[in-house]
Amino acid sequence: MTRLMPCRPRRRGFALPTAIIALVLLSALVAGALFVSTEELHAGRGDVADQRALAVAEWALARAIGAWDPQRNTRDTVGRAVIILDDASAPNERVVVTATRVQRRSVWLSAEAMATGDGRAARARHAIAASLRLVGVSVAEQAALTALGGVTVDRGIIDGRDAGGSSDASGVCADDERADAAGIALPDVSRVTCVDCASFSGTGVFGNPPIDSSVPPPGDSAAAGARAAWRGALDARATIDIAGGTLSTRPAVVNGECDRTDPLDWGDPSGATSCADYYPVIHVRGNTTVGAGSVGQGVLLVDGSLRIEPSARFEGVVVVSGDVLVAGTGAEIVGVVVAADGGGTGTSVVSDGGAIRFGRCAVRRAVLGSARLERTPVRWWTELR
Repeated sequence: MTRLMPCRPRRRGFALPTAIIALVLLSALVAGALFVSTEELHAGRGDVADQRALAVAEWALARAIGAWDPQRNTRDTVGRAVIILDDASAPNERVVVTATRVQRRSVWLSAEAMATGDGRAARARHAIAASLRLVGVSVAEQAALTALGGVTVDRGIIDGRDAGGSSDASGVCADDERADAAGIALPDVSRVTCVDCASFSGTGVFGNPPIDSSVPPPGDSAAAGARAAWRGALDARATIDIAGGTLSTRPAVVNGECDRTDPLDWGDPSGATSCADYYPVIHVRGNTTVGAGSVGQGVLLVDGSLRIEPSARFEGVVVVSGDVLVAGTGAEIVGVVVAADGGGTGTSVVSDGGAIRFGRCAVRRAVLGSARLERTPVRWWTELR
């Protein structure tokens, strides 16, 4: 007889479902952690790229300011935008700096940089800009010749009537009205001698007025201090420093570019070469003769006396601690001349067809052409994006 076993109820297992659920939850947690870490990695790469782009833009802007080419001061017209830096030499980076002339003495520099965090797809772009101004020396446009000593005109001409801006091809002086100055400004009118001025047509002293006696005498300590400070500020800006003697100056062009390393290249007032927008500040130590046929422009500072020989021409600002002699046909200075005449004891001479002519445009081009790029006061830097 068969014995029947008792029937036991079937039990449902829960270990497998529990394990599966745990695996699903763990997978979700791992996936979530992986997603979060990936997003943080992307964000970190983006932050690195963003900071790198900003740093590159700031570097490029500082470099553009430090390496500013003063020939742009007179070459670039108002409203013109020019790319002055395009650098992609660093890996995963590129920066472009654009200079825009907004006013005669104002420049807007913008730097746009692009960078990646580690060379992958995370890219960033930053643009910053700076407002800057061109700051030059201060030059009084009082007279064609300002002298502390005597002045002799012997068949020459000192003319305070504005010579205009015939060589102003870039339009630096386009908005300036022509205005005459005095022919000679000095402390003592009795020290002006005009030999045979009435006998020769086109010679003599002209201007508005021809002679101005409002200059303080050499013994005025306050005026002497102001002159010394002004001359010191000019000397500090010198870009050419050479010894005196007889100098034959002319434009120097190498491979189509103005050779500004040549101490005898003083620019090209004719505007015929690439040195047309080169306006150096020249400091000559000692008595100086600018040889026949020489040309130059800018600011000329002479520690001693200055002689301009026949057919030599200089345009701009001339400051001499001794006397000035402009002698011979074609010998000419256009702009303004300031002669200390050895503290008022000497005499400057314009003779035998020589000329000193007041030129407002020549002065302003020389001052602007030698100006430095400086930050606009208060708010000068801004981030565009």
